[in-house]
Amino acid sequence: MGWFNRKKTSNNNTPKLEVTQGDSSTIRSQSIAICLDAGFRPASSLPTIKETKLRPADEIAGRLHAIKALVLWLMVPTENLPDEKIINFINQNKLLGYMTTEEKEILNASRNEIELRNSIGWKFENAWPLAWYFGYDEPEISGQMMTGEQMQEILINHTCSLDTLISDWLPQQHTLEEEKLVEKEDLFYCLHNAVRSAQLGGNTAPDGFDPIGNGGVIHERRHSLTWMLSNGTEWEDTDLST
Repeated sequence: MGWFNRKKTSNNNTPKLEVTQGDSSTIRSQSIAICLDAGFRPASSLPTIKETKLRPADEIAGRLHAIKALVLWLMVPTENLPDEKIINFINQNKLLGYMTTEEKEILNASRNEIELRNSIGWKFENAWPLAWYFGYDEPEISGQMMTGEQMQEILINHTCSLDTLISDWLPQQHTLEEEKLVEKEDLFYCLHNAVRSAQLGGNTAPDGFDPIGNGGVIHERRHSLTWMLSNGTEWEDTDLST
């Protein structure tokens, strides 16, 4: 894009993305234009420079595959996929380190738990931006939930198999340019602001947009995008303020 500068870090000489005030203002103008075109009206006073630091790819892969394990645990019958196969996949790839306390408890629950199955759809929304980093389709902004077919495509084509180590799979993947991730995170930051205002009764979302249901989709996708740019921050501690 040409909006970013790269500088060498002092510790390992790897390029680090540096976003200037001018870059940030340009990105924000683009984000606002996309929001307005789609019927979202974020506040004009949102700060334009936010501190970001990209996570290592192995951590992004770890979170994506932790979600994969949870989805398989709840959505695939035991007779088709034994407990041991999923647990071995989790243990071999140290995926418990990428799960929240609440998510770990899912592994102690029945795989037929209806309430848990009904709530797992939100994990789909978390998975989309993570899979985008590894080549899946760009996350869209309508607030419509992912379909089962879309999640199946992610599980099959944009994650490793249960018989493969993530450390073997990862070097074969083409990862997203950091600039594109920064731009998309800023867009969802603005969208999230409009959603929050709509949830409080503001006229800041498109006609027919459900601030709770569709807004939850925006929230979950934004969570993953911001987490990917919050190196060193735990999933549950991701700053989702607007």
